[in-house]
Amino acid sequence: MRKTSILLGTFFICLLMLSGAQMAIPYQKDIVPEKVAALYTANFIKFQNEVDALATLVNKASSVNEWEGLKSQVEKTRLVYKEIEFIFDYYQTFYNGTYINGAPLPKVSEYFEAEKVIPPGGLQALDEAVYDSVSNENLQHIKVLANGLKERVDFIANIHLPVHLKSSQIIECIRSGIVRIFTLGLTGYDTPGSVNGLKESVVSWQSMETTFLYFEVGMAPEAKNEFEAIKKHFTKGKNILKANTHFNDFDRLAFLKEVVNPLYAALSEFQNANKIMLEPYKKHAQNYKAENLFDKDFLNTDFYSELVYLPLYNPKTIALGKLLFGDPQLSKDNVMSCASCHNPNKGFSDGLPKSVSNQKGVFTDRNAPTLMDAGYSARYFWDMRALDLEKQVIHVIDNDLEFNTDFDAIVAKLNKSERYNKLFKEAYGGIAKEDINQRSISNAIAAYVNSLKSFNSPFDKYVRNETKEYPENAKRGFNLFMGKAACGSCHFAPVFNGTVPPFYLESESEVLGITQGFDSIAPKLDTDLGRMGNGLKMDKHPFLKNSFKTVTVRNIALTAPYMHNGLFVTLEDVLAFYNLGGGAGMGLEVENQTLPDTPLELSQQEMEDIIAFMETLTDVSEYGDGGE
Repeated sequence: MRKTSILLGTFFICLLMLSGAQMAIPYQKDIVPEKVAALYTANFIKFQNEVDALATLVNKASSVNEWEGLKSQVEKTRLVYKEIEFIFDYYQTFYNGTYINGAPLPKVSEYFEAEKVIPPGGLQALDEAVYDSVSNENLQHIKVLANGLKERVDFIANIHLPVHLKSSQIIECIRSGIVRIFTLGLTGYDTPGSVNGLKESVVSWQSMETTFLYFEVGMAPEAKNEFEAIKKHFTKGKNILKANTHFNDFDRLAFLKEVVNPLYAALSEFQNANKIMLEPYKKHAQNYKAENLFDKDFLNTDFYSELVYLPLYNPKTIALGKLLFGDPQLSKDNVMSCASCHNPNKGFSDGLPKSVSNQKGVFTDRNAPTLMDAGYSARYFWDMRALDLEKQVIHVIDNDLEFNTDFDAIVAKLNKSERYNKLFKEAYGGIAKEDINQRSISNAIAAYVNSLKSFNSPFDKYVRNETKEYPENAKRGFNLFMGKAACGSCHFAPVFNGTVPPFYLESESEVLGITQGFDSIAPKLDTDLGRMGNGLKMDKHPFLKNSFKTVTVRNIALTAPYMHNGLFVTLEDVLAFYNLGGGAGMGLEVENQTLPDTPLELSQQEMEDIIAFMETLTDVSEYGDGGE
């Protein structure tokens, strides 16, 4: 009996121990956010202290003799910031982009100080300033920047800390941080003065690695292999970044294929194996289910069309939109269709400097950009006057030189067609009293345009490891595009347009100093006001004069001529213009030019290599015949 009791007692003790062990797994997983939050808080306070030290130093500086000390402190402050950026930017995206580490340009933010111009500020502005001219005037400017940064950091610390994290969001922070390093750090976007992107990327990389290693405690056994693979990817990436390679010589393509994409995928696999559910902190365009930066679904175009009449991925609305796209009935006198200016055989452009109008011999004011990948954007048209794809349609309908009609007239025409009545009923039946209306017409065309995606180019297939063949000159060209030539600091991967990573929430425009003709001897600035003259109150500011949307360079080999006025006939001309430093580099007074006016010093071979890379971005395999 006693033996039986002992056996039973031992059994129950083992059962309790086993139960306790099983209970420990979720408990241990729950403390990962706490440990990460503690490290993050300590690093944030360290950053706050460095900002304080910078403000103190600059306020004491009485002459430019102390410039090197200021430069050193700015670098130190930025490096400490890189330890927290991947988490801070995830939770405080708009504040970060406006006040802490946004581009050093004036902006009108809809989130802060609405409709007021917010002057350049933050860490990028400081990086640019301390590497600018050594002068008392610039010293005063740096004082303003440093004191402004201290004020903003002290303010956000009071409402941001303590931070409350979730395991899934920590992984999302790391994955977004990887995107940030590749698209903003290694391109030089983030360090406009120092070009210190490699050194800063090392710090970011190590901080993300340290954070990830907390997941080892309480990890599910099924996630062990993925965990070990991620450790190896982090180690390999760190060794490559720390190899003392010159910024211009860094092999970004190899880093993308050998480290960035594999690590990005492995983190997703680890999350799934560890049964950590997706719980994004807020909605944005990055799709965390994607496993490669160049997957077709890496970005969700749904993010940019949230308020449309009907979601744009419906196969029925796409098919209807394709039919409407080529139908001249949408214009007055049935003389034009969308395809008149956006020909599928010309990369959805028209091959003209400025597009044809509805009047013989008369042209519109601007070039027709491609519609491929247009859905990956927060603003539309060269002057960015439309805020979604549906509203873009309305502008074309109303334009005197384009369709020159109204929706009542179009609805009356389409209602006469038995086929259109059937198709609109199938796609939009029951939503409104009449199936054919302004919103449904706009939505159908928007759905078709949104479906035009080009992620099966030779380049995409190569970086997804779907092919081993890729030209050597294009490899060199990609590295130049993303590095020395600074193309990738405005045309952001993976769409290579102006929608800003890592969350791809906003689309940028640039002031390039585009001329009326490519005359480097006696250039004349183009008179088109661009974004400043688009009719939107929030854009009516001098710093947006001559500013135009940064469009994609995907399919660029098909869409000549280039720029808003069709100035350049060839890609060689485009590269020559950039190589000179734009309009300002050609000697023009271009106020607020966002393109650096210093020559890029690209050789003829380097420009040819960049063109070779851009030509591998050609993909006409899909013209939007179906849904996603």
